[in-house]
This record gives sequence, C-alpha cells and structure tokens, in this order.
Amino acid sequence: MSEPRAIGLDLGGTDLKAALVDAGGGMNGFRRCPARARESEAAPLEAIAETVIALAREAGGGVVALGLGTPGRVDPATGGVVGNTPHLPHWESPPLRDWLAARVAWPVVVDNDANLAALAEHRLGAASGARVSMTVTVGTGVGCGVVSEGRLLRGAGGGAGELGHLPLDGRVPCRCGVPGCVEPECSGAGLAARAREAGLAAEDAAAAFALAAQGDATAAALVERMTDRLGALIAAGVQLVNPDVVVLGGGVSAAGEALLLPVRAAVMRYALPSHRRDLRVELAVFGERAGVVGAGLAAWDVARGAG
Repeated sequence: MSEPRAIGLDLGGTDLKAALVDAGGGMNGFRRCPARARESEAAPLEAIAETVIALAREAGGGVVALGLGTPGRVDPATGGVVGNTPHLPHWESPPLRDWLAARVAWPVVVDNDANLAALAEHRLGAASGARVSMTVTVGTGVGCGVVSEGRLLRGAGGGAGELGHLPLDGRVPCRCGVPGCVEPECSGAGLAARAREAGLAAEDAAAAFALAAQGDATAAALVERMTDRLGALIAAGVQLVNPDVVVLGGGVSAAGEALLLPVRAAVMRYALPSHRRDLRVELAVFGERAGVVGAGLAAWDVARGAG
C-alpha cells in the first residue's frame, strides 16, 4: 500500500477495533478482535501489539503515526491512564503512550476512546459544522466526548466528559464505586445483564433490542427503562455544555432508530426548554467505528505536528 496511513485503535471493555486511516478519515483493513480485558494486565497489550503488527504489515511501510483510544481518564501530558477504569479491571495507571512508543518507530497519541469518537463525528460525521457537539458512545459502558469550537474539551487533567458515571439514583451498583451511578442501567452491557436476570435469552444488547422488536413485553420494558435513563443522562450533559448536536455512537447504536427515537424523546423530556430548542440528536455517521476514525485523525494531527 503506497499511500501513507495512520493506525487507529479503539480499545473497549469487550473488543479491540482497528484500521488503517488515511489523511481524509477513510479506513482500510478494519478489523475487530477480543480486547481480552478481563484476562490479565498484559492481555489487552498483547492484543494491541498483534493488531499493530498486522496493520503495519498491511500498510507496507507507509505508517505515519499511531493513535489509540482507551476507556478511562487519560492524562494529555503523559498519554497514560490515570488510576483505574471498571472496563479494564487489571489496569492501574498504565503508561500507554510510553509503552507503545517504546515498541514502534512512529509518533504515538493516546486519548480517551469517547473523545476520539467525538473528534471523528465533529470533523467528518453527524456533528460536522456544529459549534459545540457531544458524542455519547453506548457499548460495554457509556462514554462521552465534547468538542467546542473545533477542539476537544479535556478538562484540567483529561477527565472531562465522564458522563456515564453520574449518580442519577441508579438501582444497580456500578464497579466504578460511585453511589447511584446510572451506567449499569443505560449501557449495552447493563441492558444485557438486566435481560438475563429477567430470564431472557439475550447475550448482548442487540439480542434484547431484537426481542423487544419481536413483541416480547419484558424486553420492551427493559429497553424502555434503558433508553429513558440514557436520555436523562444525556440531558444532564446538554444542560452542562449546551451543544447544538448530540451524537449517539458505540456498539449499541447499531440498533438504529430503536435506540435513537426513544433516547431523543427522553432528552427532549428532561432537558430545559432553552437548551433543547435548537438541539439535534443524531446517530453517529461512523457508528461503532467512530473511535477508530478519531484515533486515526488524532494520529495524523501528531504526524503533522498539530497534536
């Protein structure tokens, strides 16, 4: 492959997604493999290394930089995860950028996974042209990234946008330790867990949505609860940052309008009239691949000296 490419990696609690990303955000060689996050501290790093080797081979020597999105708070100065994150249970402050930089010959950038999804959707996707956008990724957990005036909002230490762990009187304890955290009730993993507790044959959120679409009353009630709580969570973010566009992404966004329509209605129900007046709530253009595109774009920024 002669055209220069960046490697974009999106590490989640369940999957590692990756691709070669060109300067315009186009992807080649998209792949997905198990993140192996629950096996050990080293297992996700092994998955990353194997994927990088495969993509570098496919690129034929034309790699310009590497970008990685990860759950958790990422220190912008060091590229390391600060503390722990419930979706990578064996990790405690891993120095990810240093680890990667010691193993590859290209510039490396590491950021929060939802931040990178937000970057992709703001520059090229559903929030293109927005002044302020908020991208909410719904998968194993719930992530959020905010872009204002073209720049990611990172906060004082890289922790801005942690929408998923707000204490909204959640009924199910979360591994994060925040009392009343709502993430177990509005994430894909949470929906699947609630469905199994109710005796449904639902190994993931997609199966729960499918059962609801087929008329299963229990599944429908669980989806209704999940989308209501997710909408309330997003409305809290809308009140805080006042975006003109909210983008729904992550693996659960594959449910399409079955997710979008009730979440949009809930956001409009819970948000202040002044904040919802011109608000748009849309599905991510890049879907669950937004984090990979964003990681590639961030890598290109670093390669150009703009990171």
